[in-house]
Amino acid sequence: MGGPAPDPVFVLRGAESPVTAVTFLNVDATEGQRDKYIAAGTQDGKILLWNLKTKCKTTEWVAHAGSSIHWLHSESPDILWSLGRSDSVKAWNIHSSPAAVSTYPVVDYLGFSSSHIIQVNSNTKLLSLPGPSQEGVTVWDIDKNFKISTLVPPDVKAFGSMMQPRWMKIQDVIILGVLYESGHIALWDWANSKILSQHQVTENPMCFTFDKSSQTGIIGTAAEKIYVFSIQNNLNISIVKELSIINAGISSCVIRPDGKLFVTGGWDSRIRFFSSKKCKPLAVLMYHKKTVECIAYSKDNIEELGGGFILAAGSSDKSVSLWNIFN
Repeated sequence: MGGPAPDPVFVLRGAESPVTAVTFLNVDATEGQRDKYIAAGTQDGKILLWNLKTKCKTTEWVAHAGSSIHWLHSESPDILWSLGRSDSVKAWNIHSSPAAVSTYPVVDYLGFSSSHIIQVNSNTKLLSLPGPSQEGVTVWDIDKNFKISTLVPPDVKAFGSMMQPRWMKIQDVIILGVLYESGHIALWDWANSKILSQHQVTENPMCFTFDKSSQTGIIGTAAEKIYVFSIQNNLNISIVKELSIINAGISSCVIRPDGKLFVTGGWDSRIRFFSSKKCKPLAVLMYHKKTVECIAYSKDNIEELGGGFILAAGSSDKSVSLWNIFN
């Protein structure tokens, strides 16, 4: 990891409370053009938008009154998804001032889980969201506005609270992976409410993500450990690598869209980069003053910030840093 650490290419300010979720989105502009934006969700329930061309904040609204925002997602222009803790998942039309176009309630879940969306085909889009209860996950068909299933482990005491759901594609089969407080990862047949495979990876997990091209994933923990795991075609889960870091606590993790890097955000305010192939540390960035609560990669090239995949990091210090590194 030789050489001086780089500075962010830009820092977005204007949030009045800790930034707890962040994502990139495209917004339709004039003459068929699309502008690139950053969306940030905050602990006080607000969503803020910045135009990446002008670097200016353009919009701010209360999306989840009284609830911190723990997930933002955008897979199509103008539509932004948000999850408010113990509140609901909402889809927002950014061109409608903005307006919530659909709402999915979170029932009796008090944890800090995110949600996840996957496009199965042109007619089916699936949403997983926390609840009911601390252990459950609910699966919705968004296009039909139909609740498909509720997934609760048969032994809830052994698994503990649900930490995070994530859609996975294994040999073209859509599976829902769910991380639990006990360190179990369960691979669910979501249509039939049945666990296909499970493995206890670690204790005190905080976050996880998965790369479908390599069939490997990352788990961040409350300890000084990061785990890399793989899922075989027979759905067996195994640990590939156990990485040690200096200070305890990983709040967020993400794999770059090309699969070459993975990145973690820490309680110690550090952003850590690793090579995916060899699981080697590449850089530690120390810009933020407080916990890096959330990180997200752009899905494509961002010319406005020098080209390549751009990393956004939101922090409890109320700022969002933007990084162009290893491109």
